[in-house]
Amino acid sequence: MCRFLGALLAAFAAGCAVQEPATLPICPGKTDVQDALSAVGSRVGQAVAFRASGQCRLAYYEPDDDNVKRHNLPILLWFNPPSEVYMQGSIAVDPKAVIIGSNAEAFWLALRPKEVSAYYWGAWDEAQNVEGLMVSPQVVLEAFGIVHRDSRADGNDWALSNEGPYDVLIQHGEAGRILKRVYIHTCDYLVRKIEYFDAEGRVIAVAQLDGYQTVGEGFEVPTNIFVSATAPDGREDTIDIKLQSISARQLSEQARRQVFTRDPKDMERFEQVYRYRDGGWVSER
Repeated sequence: MCRFLGALLAAFAAGCAVQEPATLPICPGKTDVQDALSAVGSRVGQAVAFRASGQCRLAYYEPDDDNVKRHNLPILLWFNPPSEVYMQGSIAVDPKAVIIGSNAEAFWLALRPKEVSAYYWGAWDEAQNVEGLMVSPQVVLEAFGIVHRDSRADGNDWALSNEGPYDVLIQHGEAGRILKRVYIHTCDYLVRKIEYFDAEGRVIAVAQLDGYQTVGEGFEVPTNIFVSATAPDGREDTIDIKLQSISARQLSEQARRQVFTRDPKDMERFEQVYRYRDGGWVSER
């Protein structure tokens, strides 16, 4: 499960992945990488706060357990741009069996469905890379089409190519290492897929986005979100989210603090607690 906490905290499972359309119309794409980055980045300024309900199918592996855990649960989700996400999933009589949250400083995942009692958390500045995590705040935000750009980076870290109906933005890190590929449909310039890579250049996580719905002027939200993360041993965690009843909604300041603040006291209710440090998960209990 901790692999996914690194890759829709981004970007949320047994079942079918979001299927790419058999054919997509092809439109002229961007010819300049800066133009492409600006077009994608403009969504950050146009993003609006919203609330949604939906269904989540989750499949994951716990450390030292070869048996996959599967859950199908109703969810409530709140999003407040640019960095606040809170998803709550209920199982049986527990309305908070699964919690995924993030704010500007931290991210957390709380699991309490039947056989599992685990709490994962970490700081944004210690977990910018998806590798080794399950559901990262970065992937969650990018699952809403808000592609993260490191403020320390510039356009020279990105390259642009075209593959049929997609413009593909490719981000490189140190020594030319590929970090991710962002597939953007050239006709509406909405993000349809994001691939994340490990240090050896292997795809370790994929977010697929579809069924966009307009929530605010210039801001569309995908209603179908499928994220998969693959471990070095080949085991795959998946999360499949179907959103509905999406509405723009701004929380009061008091409600926002309650929803998007990580309360350290919550950890006391869990048998296992893990914190992300130095590129890995460290058991705190």
